[in-house]
Amino acid sequence: MLIPPHIRHVGYRDSPDGTVYYWMHFFPSGTVTTSYNVNLAGKPAEIEMPQLFNVTNFERLAILVRQLLDSANDESVSQLTSNYFISSILIELSHQFIGTIQDPHKSSSRFELIKNWIRIHSHEKLTVAQVAAEFQMTPVYLTQLFNEYEGVTTIHFINAVKIKQAQELLLTTNKSVKEIAFDLSFSNEKYFLRVFKQTTSLTPTKFRNSYSKTYLNNIEVDPTIPKPKRH
Repeated sequence: MLIPPHIRHVGYRDSPDGTVYYWMHFFPSGTVTTSYNVNLAGKPAEIEMPQLFNVTNFERLAILVRQLLDSANDESVSQLTSNYFISSILIELSHQFIGTIQDPHKSSSRFELIKNWIRIHSHEKLTVAQVAAEFQMTPVYLTQLFNEYEGVTTIHFINAVKIKQAQELLLTTNKSVKEIAFDLSFSNEKYFLRVFKQTTSLTPTKFRNSYSKTYLNNIEVDPTIPKPKRH
């Protein structure tokens, strides 16, 4: 959701348990133009998106936001780095939105249910056979669906979801690598380490150390945000 400058906004109901919010304040140097319509034939150097839409791959955005927070709180990093991360986030948002309107039927609703079920149960020890049985289909057919819609095997998708969860735990908790592997029901720590490195090209420890300055907003600590003057 994009909120234009000086627009009052309020909530109308409590957020569900476990809801997490990521927000950024933009201070543009020029005029901000907003619309609920998107002109995809705009200027090549511009990124356009509606004020409200559903993202299709939240995990990708979460990692970019973590990288932004980490760079913004590292005094040795140039402000230009944070600007680039913000640009990357906007490009990713625009890419996801364009994908939904160019090919809205890319994934069937049933397949989306399967992916969401895997995400919800990612802390469990999942097998291809178990997921297939949950949706009353054969493991072979399930893998065919993943190859068709995601371009990966079922087990690859399951592991990728688990690794995304592991990245979150590494950045938001003090749990050891062994504890995280156990929480995500990997058969053993060595297998977890191998899958993590295959997915991210980093070991869990190096990933955690790379983003050690990531800032997390919470009740106790909140950043001071400069309020722009009205013009």
